[in-house]
Amino acid sequence: MKATWRSDRTRPGPSSASHFPPFTRFAEMVVPPTVFVIDDDPSALRSVCALLTAFGMTVKPFDSAEDFLANYDELQPGCLLLDVQLQGIGGLDLLRRLRRNHLDLPVIVISGNADKQVVRTATELGVTEVLHKPVQPHDLVDVVQRALG
Repeated sequence: MKATWRSDRTRPGPSSASHFPPFTRFAEMVVPPTVFVIDDDPSALRSVCALLTAFGMTVKPFDSAEDFLANYDELQPGCLLLDVQLQGIGGLDLLRRLRRNHLDLPVIVISGNADKQVVRTATELGVTEVLHKPVQPHDLVDVVQRALG
């Protein structure tokens, strides 16, 4: 039996692919987004994760940039909450690496001493927001919720 096309239908092809959401958008519909939190201060890491979890967010903690790089799944939708001052690979160095590898994960930078140069560099690297410690819990939750879209 020969397949025929009716004139009122469009043929599948490259142009029809635009009707489907990108894979990451599809993944967001199936898998809840995760907040990836990187902080080398165990107390800060625990408290931030507890706060975000209390607001119903899925959270994955990392104590270093190296730990994040070794375990991050690019297909997992979400955002990154990144401390600038990290042992080993620093927060801005990690951000440069992510951008160089075309990972467009929304990033929120948090720092206890972010000077103008840090803020400028973070902004140039496309961060969603730069927060200064100490951060009010409701401000942190609001920024993360906006980043998750």
